[in-house]
Amino acid sequence: METVQQWRAVILPFTSEAAPENPFLDVEIWAVFTGPGGRMIRREAYWDGGRSYKVAFAPTAVGRWHYRLQAPAATGLDGAAGEVECVPYMGGEAIYRHGFLKVSENRHYLTYADGTPFFWLGDTHWEFAYGERWDESNHPGMTSMFRGMVDRRVQQGFTVYQTNLRSDIAAADGGSSGNDLYWDRTSPTDLPNVAFYQQELDRRMQYVADRGLVNAVGVAWFSAVLEGTGHIRHLVRYLTARYGALPVVWTLAGEAEGYFPEPMRSRLIENWREVALYQQQLDGYGNLQTAHSTNERPFVDVYQDEEWFDFTLNQAGHGDRPINAYWYQLFHAKHGNKPFVEGESFYEFVSTLEENGTRLCTADMVRRAAYIAMQTGACGYTYGAQGIWDNVWEKGGNNPLGGGFNQYDITWAEAIDGEGAVQMGYLKQFYLDQRFWELAPHSETEVRTADPFDPRAPLALKSPDGRRWVLYYAANLRSWRPAMLHGLNDGSYRGRWFDPRTGVYTALAQPLTVENGMLAAPSRPTSPDWLLVLEQE
Repeated sequence: METVQQWRAVILPFTSEAAPENPFLDVEIWAVFTGPGGRMIRREAYWDGGRSYKVAFAPTAVGRWHYRLQAPAATGLDGAAGEVECVPYMGGEAIYRHGFLKVSENRHYLTYADGTPFFWLGDTHWEFAYGERWDESNHPGMTSMFRGMVDRRVQQGFTVYQTNLRSDIAAADGGSSGNDLYWDRTSPTDLPNVAFYQQELDRRMQYVADRGLVNAVGVAWFSAVLEGTGHIRHLVRYLTARYGALPVVWTLAGEAEGYFPEPMRSRLIENWREVALYQQQLDGYGNLQTAHSTNERPFVDVYQDEEWFDFTLNQAGHGDRPINAYWYQLFHAKHGNKPFVEGESFYEFVSTLEENGTRLCTADMVRRAAYIAMQTGACGYTYGAQGIWDNVWEKGGNNPLGGGFNQYDITWAEAIDGEGAVQMGYLKQFYLDQRFWELAPHSETEVRTADPFDPRAPLALKSPDGRRWVLYYAANLRSWRPAMLHGLNDGSYRGRWFDPRTGVYTALAQPLTVENGMLAAPSRPTSPDWLLVLEQE
């Protein structure tokens, strides 16, 4: 009998008596696990070469789990049974202490399985599956490109690795396609390239999981299903079986709605919906599902009313459209019933896409986008760094993915040291300190136009009882026109400034007095962006 810690995956091996022509497409084996309290989890076995099949299972409760296989008679495995003993998790990673992710009861944020609030702080790695090197590094402080970046982000407080298998594009393996890595090139029909999974993807998925990160993984970019879903459905089936017992979120596809005109756009939307519904049927844990959206204004709201779509993973873009509070407020006013994460906006070091010419995206620009998203109702943010998502090993090297986004020729080794990532760690800790899940945007301070230079009050979050406020002063806020805040309780408030560049609080020398529910917003200490926390005494 296998023994495993709660929420940690165990791999159960089985050997088939039969060897069908296509051991993946022609064989379907399921394990039904029954645990304490009658909880049932159904997991498909994945083919692992030859006559080998394996089941990945992570028990969700302490105690004994019984399983029984459902398999074709020819395999000799139908009815095979066994037990797994689940013991308490003994490590320190939150994802295993509290369990896999779900949506909060009020549907405004994400939580762990036990209800503990989860702050999504993601890092973008579109080539994590094969482009990032496991045994090499040209960063002086890292012996492994892949493991070094994972470790750095964990140290900085990140909780999510936002990835994509890029099974639709050219891979860095001598010119073969990314699709060829996942499938056996010698097979006329879809047959997994088991060697690639065993030698590369398994260890990458496991390393991310062992370091306590949630892997928000997509399978391809939008055009992969333009001519149909069968091939991608097969890949989704295999991935769900092989990795669905790890802490994952399924993000479907990059920019799933695509940028094609009609009727191709509607075809993409429908085909990716079909893939999502198929994956939902296969996933025995109810792992969260979403879609990495296209960059549009107003923000994309496809799939919002569909049951499988658990939360929004937005893309505000890299400067080609205005990034300001108005667009977030407009979206939340229409779709306030699901959690919202800003999933791609202003990668640090990106060559911005702007009418007046490109510029290097700085930590200041990244920070502004992140705090605007949070102050208007987001429950998390995904950071990215140019040179990492496009996997640039050396200056002047081949960079097919980055294209016009990396005109400043930033390498991964430069990007991993970006100050913006450090400041994102401060952002996460700040909102955890303020119990972000208890706060909501305050309507009296909404920006009422799409003008990015609107001179109104700082963006405000507040607790339901009005006793705790968080105000964000963006760098472009006109400090010479003091704003009048409305809706506070009469009485005295203690104030603390928070510097988002250093993560340091500084208390106001004197309490602030509120009369008739109004307060003149204090001027910030210096001209860049600041946050002010107000707490009623």
